[in-house]
Amino acid sequence: MIPRSLVRLLGAVAWLVIAVPAVADLLSEPPPAWRDRLQAVPEADIAGAEPAVQGALREARSEVGRLLGAATAAPAEELAAAYGHLGNLYQLYDVHTLADLCYRNARVLDPGDRRWPYYQGYLALQDGRLQQALDHFDGLARRQPDDPLLALRRGQAWYELNRLERARPLLEQAARVPGLEAAARYYLGQMALQARDYAGAKRQLQRVLALDPAADRVHYPLARAWRGLGETERARQHLARRGQRMPAVDDPLLQRLDALRRGARPLYGRALKAVEQGDYDAAVTLFREGLQRDPDNPDARVSLARALFLSGRPGRARQQLETVLQQHPEHPLARFLRGVLNDLDGAGEAAIDDYRRVIAGDSGHAGALFFLANRLLRAGRFRQAAEAYAGSLDGGMENPFAGLYRLVALHHAGEPDAALLPALRREIERQPGFPVLEYALVRLLALSRDPAVRDPAAALARARSSLAVTPFPPFLQAYALALAAAGEWQQAAELLSPEQGQGGRPGAAAKDGPVAGLVRRRQLPTEFWPLDDPLLSPGPVDAMAVFREYPAAVPF
Repeated sequence: MIPRSLVRLLGAVAWLVIAVPAVADLLSEPPPAWRDRLQAVPEADIAGAEPAVQGALREARSEVGRLLGAATAAPAEELAAAYGHLGNLYQLYDVHTLADLCYRNARVLDPGDRRWPYYQGYLALQDGRLQQALDHFDGLARRQPDDPLLALRRGQAWYELNRLERARPLLEQAARVPGLEAAARYYLGQMALQARDYAGAKRQLQRVLALDPAADRVHYPLARAWRGLGETERARQHLARRGQRMPAVDDPLLQRLDALRRGARPLYGRALKAVEQGDYDAAVTLFREGLQRDPDNPDARVSLARALFLSGRPGRARQQLETVLQQHPEHPLARFLRGVLNDLDGAGEAAIDDYRRVIAGDSGHAGALFFLANRLLRAGRFRQAAEAYAGSLDGGMENPFAGLYRLVALHHAGEPDAALLPALRREIERQPGFPVLEYALVRLLALSRDPAVRDPAAALARARSSLAVTPFPPFLQAYALALAAAGEWQQAAELLSPEQGQGGRPGAAAKDGPVAGLVRRRQLPTEFWPLDDPLLSPGPVDAMAVFREYPAAVPF
């Protein structure tokens, strides 16, 4: 299983993160001629964006920078339009803080253009900054008091603020206009529900569906209205059809914004959210829709493969990974995940080859090094396994199992016990509180054949303290072995018998009869770190955990 500590170390990689650039551009530090009028717009890390989006954002930002740096000052309206276009792109791709800064600058440069305060208002409405949204829309309404679209937006904001007496006349004004009526009546219907006017709510919401049958979000409040009228069967029918699509609004400015939506990035973002929520089938659908628009995106295809595997379709997942590797043979995550699939299927040599190919391109790839080492250890290639475990630790991997398994591999490769003991003590110092390391130390001290290492009294003391913290059968067995090594054969045998387990529970013999039999015959195991001990060697690969949790630097 991929250690959760690795996930915590590497973290989830967001698509866009506001960052301080290494070399600030003119938007981050406006030139003196503009500095008193314009706010700085910092750059954003767009490495995870699809190429088309990266290109659009860079081009728009470059255009603003060109105008800011022109020897002859650009017309304010032209610079405002450039800032506004960049704000549109940031808004479209959910970087709302930067979008708001761009719109603010556009308003300062061209205060007569209604687009920029409108977009600011809509952005605030989206983000739940309702009073700010009203400030922007009210400012526009003072210039255009009869604009029905502004009436709708202001009515929405007042409704969300639960100021229904302010919302109602505005929504009724908007409801008289085709293209706005469905959205306005949706809110009027909700207001009727709050007033327990179920008949009025039913009329409003039925009218919404007549105008916009695809607005399946209406079914839920309509079901509530029918229930209030005592029509439970009709309520159930509408409840079964509820969805999330709001009534459409004929909004030219938002339509202009949507016209910029050419890439697949929003679909990918929704797909990742579906993965986070465990809705893997929805994620598969969204990744596929995105790839129809963006078929040459290998990172998104790898994410599709992960969603397919998590949804129970490993064969389809493999097909997607193979498609990526045909076009990008050294794609690290695709090859790593294919290695995990090969590992899962028992194709050990194929898995080893994939892991090694990943490491050839990235010598510090902690996941590939760890899983390669696990596979090599299970295959009996102990010296190679130890080297791979060491590599995973050198790469900064905070994984106590890697340190333990490295020592187990070295032991089976012939490393002297006298070298293992100080190395194990260093691991315990490096990973305090990891009980399996104490378990390994007790077994080494109790069972080593090297007189300079074997120390039954020390083993017994460590075993007692470990058992007090971790009273599980393997630690009980280690305690019994320490007793036996110290000559307390009878007590050890009693401790290992099923009838005399600690606290009246079955002892370790319930799980490890051969060890109990040896102790009853006053013999000790010949191997202190056996490979069949599940605490001392890796089990089969946990592919579900890897596909779900392993971080992707660029998910799409």
